[in-house]
Amino acid sequence: MRFVVIITLVGVLLSGCAGQQGGSSNGSASSTAPEEGSQKQHAGSALPQPLDASSYEREDSSLGQLIYVPVYSHIYQQDRQKTFNLTTTLSIRNVDPHRSMIIREVIYYDSHGELVQQYLKEPTTLQPLSSTSFVIEERDLRGGVGANFLVSWLSDHPVNPPVVEAVMISTSQQQGISFLSKGRVLQELQGQPAETGTD
Repeated sequence: MRFVVIITLVGVLLSGCAGQQGGSSNGSASSTAPEEGSQKQHAGSALPQPLDASSYEREDSSLGQLIYVPVYSHIYQQDRQKTFNLTTTLSIRNVDPHRSMIIREVIYYDSHGELVQQYLKEPTTLQPLSSTSFVIEERDLRGGVGANFLVSWLSDHPVNPPVVEAVMISTSQQQGISFLSKGRVLQELQGQPAETGTD
């Protein structure tokens, strides 16, 4: 009899332990589910949200500018008799995320300040966060080492001023060279743009 009672007690104890383990494992599984859900919600909230035009504040703004950009159709090497020709890309970027601007003029001058080329037949619209570029080919040496661009733009509302830069590059003569030239504001302009066109 004692032997039977002992076996019965051991069986009851073992079944109780198994029930506690099963309950604890079920509890832990249900407790981790909300954590995974919260992690997904947190990851979703970290995604970039569209910029709200009504709450956007411009730390720096302008209605228009005249910008000077130094460029180089070629540079000297060793002496003035030997030159290194360059391809130039003028880049104009509208960094304002909500408002467009009007590019009025893009004019190319040579080292002597003489007009080489007017790149726009009519003003053109640059949409928010868009850009436009103008290329001077490597074989075009009309500008010289002191060439430059004058860029003028206007907007009917205050906008973030554009980023205007020129990149010079060449890989000829088994050499590689590239450098950047940034635009410099000469004058702040104001006034309503006239008729506009497109690129």
